[in-house]
Amino acid sequence: MLLLLLAACSGEEDEGSGVSSGQVASLTPLVMPEGADGAAYDVPLHFGVDGAAPYSWSISAGSLPPGLSLDTSTTQDCRIFGTPSAAGTYNFDISLNCSQGPATFSRSIQVLPAGTLIITTYSLPGGSQGTPYGQNVFAQGGTGVGYSWSVTAGSLPPGLTLDYRANTLSWGSFSVTGNLDQSLGGGKLAEVSGIVASASQPGVFWVHDDSGAGPNFFAIDEAGNVLQEYNLGTSAQDWEDIAIGPGPGGDYLYLGDVGDNGLSRTNCRILRIAEPTVPGSPGAPVTVAHDEFWFVYPGGSQNCETMLVDWSTGAPYLVEKVGTATPRVHKFPMPLSTAWTSGSPVTLTQVSATGTFIATLTGGGSSRDGRRVILRGYSSAREYALPAGGVFDDIFNQAGSSVTVPGGQQYEAICYSGNGASLYTTTEIAGQASAPIQRANATADNGYTTISGTPTQAGSYAFTLQVKDSAGNTATRQLTIVVN
Repeated sequence: MLLLLLAACSGEEDEGSGVSSGQVASLTPLVMPEGADGAAYDVPLHFGVDGAAPYSWSISAGSLPPGLSLDTSTTQDCRIFGTPSAAGTYNFDISLNCSQGPATFSRSIQVLPAGTLIITTYSLPGGSQGTPYGQNVFAQGGTGVGYSWSVTAGSLPPGLTLDYRANTLSWGSFSVTGNLDQSLGGGKLAEVSGIVASASQPGVFWVHDDSGAGPNFFAIDEAGNVLQEYNLGTSAQDWEDIAIGPGPGGDYLYLGDVGDNGLSRTNCRILRIAEPTVPGSPGAPVTVAHDEFWFVYPGGSQNCETMLVDWSTGAPYLVEKVGTATPRVHKFPMPLSTAWTSGSPVTLTQVSATGTFIATLTGGGSSRDGRRVILRGYSSAREYALPAGGVFDDIFNQAGSSVTVPGGQQYEAICYSGNGASLYTTTEIAGQASAPIQRANATADNGYTTISGTPTQAGSYAFTLQVKDSAGNTATRQLTIVVN
C-alpha cells in the first residue's frame, strides 16, 4: 500500500512504500538544523515506527554536505555527523529498509560560511526529577568575543538555570599601535579628548579635539594616520567625548559638548552625525550635517567628560567627572528630539549608580552588544557587565573589575573596537609631540555555557537558546530537555 511520509522542509507529503497498514512513517527532526563550515555537526535522527528492526539507512538521492556522514546504525535511531567543509544548501533523501518495508524522506541542510556564529550543540540528554543535572552548550564563530547566553522562548525545566555569562573580560597588556601628530592643522588635534571605533568600517576610528580648535572631528587609523577631516557648522565650546550608537537608519556619531569645569553653563548639548563613509584617500575637509539636543541636569550644573550610548535603545548616557568615587549618571529620554533647543532644553533622567567607581572619570565607551561599559580616569579604569536579565541602567550598580591602562599623561579617551574584542586609548598632548594610540586585546571566550541544577518537575521542556558575541552577532538553537 501507499504510505504517507512527512516532508522535511516544504510542509508537503511524500509517498513511499508501506511499513505497516494504517501507520504513517515519520523521521524527526522534520527540518534539519543549519551547520557552519568548520563547525562540528551532530544531529540525531529518529524513525517513528516501533517494532520493525533491523534497520538499514542510506542516502538514496542528492548528497550530504562535504565532511558529513550518515551513521550506519541498525536501530531506528541514526545520526548525521562530522564537520562541514563547504558552505551551501544541500538537498538529499534519506532511505531506510526494515522488516516492514522501505521508506524515504527528503531533507535539506544549510551550511553557513566559515566563522559564522553558531551554537554547535544540537541536542541535550534527558534528566530525572530530583537528580542533579549539568550539561554544557557550545558555540563558536562570530567576529567578537565574550559570548553571552539567554533563553528567548520557552523555558528550562523547573529547577534548572542557565549560566548567562554575565562577566567582564580579561584584558591583556596595552601596546602602542601608532602615534597621532597633534600639531595637525595648527593644533586641531592638540587635545584629543574622545575616541570611538567604527563597526561598519573596520580599522576606522573617530577622534576630536577638546576645545578651542573649532568644530572638527577626524577619521584616523590605529597607526595615527589621519584619513579625513570633517567639520560642523557650529561652535565647539568644550567637546569632551565621542560615542557611537544607533540612529535613524544606521550608525551615528554622538559628540558631547558637555565640559563645564567652572560649573557655569546653564545648559549643554550633544551633537548627532550620521557616520560618514571615509574616502579611500584624504581630501579637503568635509562639512557634514548634524542634529543638536540641548539639555539640563535635574540637580543643576555638572562637569562631564564621559558619554556612552545604550545600543538597545539608542539612549545617550553622561557620567560625571568628580573628584570622588561617586559620580552621578544621567540619560536622555527617548526618542531624541531636535525640539530640545538652547531655549527649550530637555531635563535628563538621573540613573541609579551605586557601583564601584574610580574618581575623576575622563572617558568611557560601551560595547556594541550592549553588555559592557569601560570607564577610565587619568591612570586607572574599570569595566562593568550587564547582569543576567538586566537593562543597561543596571550596569552602573555593579562592582565591575579593574583594568590596567596606561597612565602618566592626561588620558581622556577610551573605547571598544567595533567587534568588542579590543580596547583602544589615547591621551591629550600633555607636553608631548604626539599622542600614542594604544591597544589591549581580550582573552577569547571559552565558547560554552552550562545548564545545571536539579529538576523538580517531570515533563518535556522545549526552549530557544540564544548566544550573542561582543560584536552584536546572534545565533539561536531550539533544544528540548525531557525530565522523567
